[in-house]
Amino acid sequence: MLKIIIIGIVVTIVGLFALSAVNKSVSGNGSNTTNGYLSSEVSDENTAKVAISGEINHPGDYTISIDESLGTLITMAGGVTSKADSKAYNESILISTRTSFYIPPIGEVPTTCVETEIEKVNINTASKDSLVGVGFNSGQASDLIDYRSTNGFFEAIEDIQNVKGIGAATFSKVKNKICIN
Repeated sequence: MLKIIIIGIVVTIVGLFALSAVNKSVSGNGSNTTNGYLSSEVSDENTAKVAISGEINHPGDYTISIDESLGTLITMAGGVTSKADSKAYNESILISTRTSFYIPPIGEVPTTCVETEIEKVNINTASKDSLVGVGFNSGQASDLIDYRSTNGFFEAIEDIQNVKGIGAATFSKVKNKICIN
């Protein structure tokens, strides 16, 4: 009986060490968090690891100079697909401190044989009612309008996540229904 208890203790200790090592490798994947937000993985002070997804030919993570533009990142990723909505991104904005970009589609994924164009709302000019119509709640719509009045137009659709009360869940819900031009 004593042998079984000792074996159980040894197995438990080994298991804890193994889980500790796994936790370190998962949390040490190179990404940093600042104030709860994911920040880019910087290999030196002038480059960053930036993710691009959506209507892009080769979505994924790319190491790019922070002084380069979204257009350069799109080129690195093989360009946009024919379904990309050009009104929803600006190729001339700089990577800077951004960690990801999403290129939304111009149309909805068809449930029938016909693809329909999505009616989008320009987050730089839309009214509160229009913003609520695409999925923001009333408070978020007001905060978004206040934010753009104070800080100027949004350069990328991902920038709505800089507005207090709008996070990844809201962005995911509205990302195909908004544009910047």
